[in-house]
Amino acid sequence: NKLVVLCASTLSVYRLADLQPVGSAAFQPLRGVSCVALDERVPRAAGAEAAGLCVACLRSIRLYRLTADDVRLEHEFSVASGVACLSHYGNFVCLADDESYKIVDLRKKRAGADDDAELPLLPTQQPHTDPETGRVVRPPRPRTLVVGANEFMFLTSSGADPESDTLGVIVTALGEARRGTLQFAAYPKSVVYDDPFVIAVFASGRVEVHDTTQPDATLVQTFAFADSSDAARPKRLCGAVSAFVTTETAVCETIDTDAADIAALGGLQEQELKRDVVEMDGLPNTEPGKPFSSASSVRVVAVAADSLYFVAREPPVLRVAELIDGQRIEEAMAKVDAAQQQQQQQQSGTTAETQFCIQLAAVTCLGSMLLDDALQYFRRGLLDPRALLHLFPDLVRYLGPLLVPFARIPMPRRLRAAFIDIGDVDALIARGSAQLLAEHSSAEQAEALAAALMANTLEVLERYLRSCRSLMRANGYNSLLDRMPFAPDAVPVVDTALARLYATNARHDRLCALLQDPASAVVGDLAAGYFRDSGYYYYYSLVLKAEGSVRQVLDAWRSILTGEWPDERFGGVDEYLRYVVLTDSQSIMLEEFTWLAFYDVDAALRLLAHLADGAVEQIDADQVFAAIEAQGDRPMRVFIERLLTAKHPRASHYMTCLVSAYVRQICEHHEGEESHRSDTLVRGYKRAQADDLRLRFRAYLSGASVQSDTCAALHTRLLGILADRPPQYDVEAVYKCLNDQETGFMHLERAVVLVVMGNIDDALDVLVNQLGDYAEAEMLLVTPDNPQSLARLAPNPLSSGVSSISWLLRMYLDLSKSHNDDEMSARLVTDLLHRYADHLGPDILADIPDHWPLSIVKTFVSRHLQLLKAQEQASNVQRSLNQARAFASKVDYTKAVCDRGPVKLDYSQTCCVCNKLLGSSVFVFEAETGDIKHISCT
Repeated sequence: NKLVVLCASTLSVYRLADLQPVGSAAFQPLRGVSCVALDERVPRAAGAEAAGLCVACLRSIRLYRLTADDVRLEHEFSVASGVACLSHYGNFVCLADDESYKIVDLRKKRAGADDDAELPLLPTQQPHTDPETGRVVRPPRPRTLVVGANEFMFLTSSGADPESDTLGVIVTALGEARRGTLQFAAYPKSVVYDDPFVIAVFASGRVEVHDTTQPDATLVQTFAFADSSDAARPKRLCGAVSAFVTTETAVCETIDTDAADIAALGGLQEQELKRDVVEMDGLPNTEPGKPFSSASSVRVVAVAADSLYFVAREPPVLRVAELIDGQRIEEAMAKVDAAQQQQQQQQSGTTAETQFCIQLAAVTCLGSMLLDDALQYFRRGLLDPRALLHLFPDLVRYLGPLLVPFARIPMPRRLRAAFIDIGDVDALIARGSAQLLAEHSSAEQAEALAAALMANTLEVLERYLRSCRSLMRANGYNSLLDRMPFAPDAVPVVDTALARLYATNARHDRLCALLQDPASAVVGDLAAGYFRDSGYYYYYSLVLKAEGSVRQVLDAWRSILTGEWPDERFGGVDEYLRYVVLTDSQSIMLEEFTWLAFYDVDAALRLLAHLADGAVEQIDADQVFAAIEAQGDRPMRVFIERLLTAKHPRASHYMTCLVSAYVRQICEHHEGEESHRSDTLVRGYKRAQADDLRLRFRAYLSGASVQSDTCAALHTRLLGILADRPPQYDVEAVYKCLNDQETGFMHLERAVVLVVMGNIDDALDVLVNQLGDYAEAEMLLVTPDNPQSLARLAPNPLSSGVSSISWLLRMYLDLSKSHNDDEMSARLVTDLLHRYADHLGPDILADIPDHWPLSIVKTFVSRHLQLLKAQEQASNVQRSLNQARAFASKVDYTKAVCDRGPVKLDYSQTCCVCNKLLGSSVFVFEAETGDIKHISCT
């Protein structure tokens, strides 16, 4: 924070903040000062705590310490002659006095070892007399310079003339030469060191730049300032602490170098990037710190009589950009990689300069049709995808106002020029085709090559947009400004462009995933319009689906299903039904069911299962039935059954059709490919019946062993309908249908209908002689009151009794004659005689075939013999009772005659209980009441 000024041999120190002189007891302005030098070991940057100042007076050298608060003298030693020039680094001072160049070791001076403290180098040039003019010619002023840590350079000339060849000798603090010697064509008026360069300005205004790292040929650059007038000609060079300028102005020159790191300007573009976002690159970029202007740091200032000039190094980013422009991509990216590695080590992140270089490399590779390299650099450089989209005219028209104009996308001017050089993708493909085609290629070959290049270019665009989208989603849309050079409003542009690219490049799965993604930012109007106009009808419907336009989606899918809009990508009826069901809207499902009934009956029935009962009741049954009836019995049966479960008012109207459909469908099972399963069903019943004679066919159909049998299920459902009371079907029509379609496997159904018609005899004949369901016949005839008996279906109640059992027994006996099945007949008769022996008379034995074994009737005969014996014993008891009753009557008569006198009756006397004539019957007279009644009425 101090300003040291040497003017008119007087040294003053000022405070830099207010330019007030520093005055204290320790330091007052010094007079008689010939030259000064700052300690170059301390960096010339703001914030340094202290700096050393070496001051050469008339016969002494003083060492001061400049601090934030004071200027303090630390050491002073005398010199033999006046000092013309000096430079200071740490503990060493290189100076030129009236006799020679020498190096002074300050440590030895402080220790008092003056004899060993000075190391002479070369003599300085002395004044001489010009032989022609006789005048004394003074030589150029000696020059010394710090050129590194404990390294100095001094000038020595071959003659006293300023135009004589001059050498710049570089030595260490010990006087050793470790670097090459610089050669100047004349004696410089001023020199300055800017690591690793020595910059010299000459009397003519010419500036030379020498590289001290080279062993020879150290001159790397020469330039002159435009204004050659004496007042504008630079006279002196000096170092600058810190400055940034743009080298595009007339008062600047740049130093070509490959040595500096690109990361040197890191972070300086942040504010300019924000400004560029606001101004949208509407003005020339001349501000410092822009990676695409020629801005650079300045550490050397050239001073003229009326001007200051800046000598700046060429920004590394411009050097890399020149390599890229020269198609030296690999060399340029090697420098970028090195810079990024350094930034990672410093944890400073990627700077705008390195990002610009990568983006420029990407666009250059794209212009050269190096598509894979371009994609790689696009991803690394995070180029704004909107800029890339502007190269594709079709996409620009497709996106319309959603895509901001190219001029309003913030980007470096040099990068924008690279885009303009490409033009558009059509021109790019044309140039690429021309380079790759042979001299005599046909038009077909040219067209095929152009198509292939266009497909590859679109694929690169797609992959980069996909990469941008993934990055945006991973980082979150709110953090885009901190992580990427493009704004969040690029999100819908990327998604909408990807939708079209996925369709064009046949990326079906990715497009479906994009459109169905809840986080998708696809602009529906743009995408839907393009898909519809381009024949991507299914994708058009997906856009509508994502927007929740249910009715429009279904209308589009109807058009696809009917072939009006052909599109093989559509999932067909399955996808259509899934979506309709997912709407969870009964009104929509009802509307689509009605349409499907005339387009695809099977699909309509699948949807019918999802309709609630209330919605089913609203179906126009007659209209739908007319469409379904022609599709066969199964669809018609399913439809009518659903009407029944929902209690549709027109359901009973179709019951006869339902029964007929069941009959025909069962017949198809018996007669078709599954007839063997029907045979298995009947045979299985017969096998089960052999173990249990009381097993009914209806019970067998509902058993676990046949639950998975389709034919058994059809039989069970049909029997349930036929057994419904009261019947809702036309009985005569159903019976006719059974007779017309019957193939020998629906005997039970015929029996049920016969019972409903009241034809019990024929029903029994079917059950016993055709079906062989003996348990069902017995339940019908013998136990009609059983809730499971078919007798409940008869129009008139059936009575049970001995006659019914005898009837059934004779039917069983007839089996041995009509079916020649003595075994089954004998089993049935034996079982019946055993269970109903008390209800059958012995006269039934006359019907038993003579050839049957006695074991069949043995139990029955034994039972009846027991009954006869019991009856005889009962008759004897009854006779004794009658005799006792007669004797008692006589006793009562005798007593009554004796006590009351005779009771006289005429033939008109009636019983007081039954009011019938007493006649000659035995009567009773009750003396207390005087009533007369039959003895049997007591």
